[in-house]
Amino acid sequence: MKKFFIFMLAAALFFPAGCRSAKSIVSDREDTAYIQFVSAAKYDSVSVVIDGTVTIIAGVNDINQRKTKNDRTYAVTPGKHTLEVSLNGQKILTKEIFVSAQEIRYVELP
Repeated sequence: MKKFFIFMLAAALFFPAGCRSAKSIVSDREDTAYIQFVSAAKYDSVSVVIDGTVTIIAGVNDINQRKTKNDRTYAVTPGKHTLEVSLNGQKILTKEIFVSAQEIRYVELP
């Protein structure tokens, strides 16, 4: 019985030394979201004011030919944004959107 007790004590002392703790890897998505403008009408480009501060001339994709990231996909910070879209000086759309990191938000124009 004494030998068994000594064996168990030795095993208890040396067994944990061979164990490793679990390693975890955290990978965050890039802190960028994307907006793409689509329409059934054949717009070449529109003027877009983002959050009342940034103005861009944005290309418009055909609604039936949405593409993942292309030259008509625009990067923004993730979160809530207000978009004001104009064509030839005429406001055609005002919209609030929310985009998550790495999400492509399709904004359909009339």
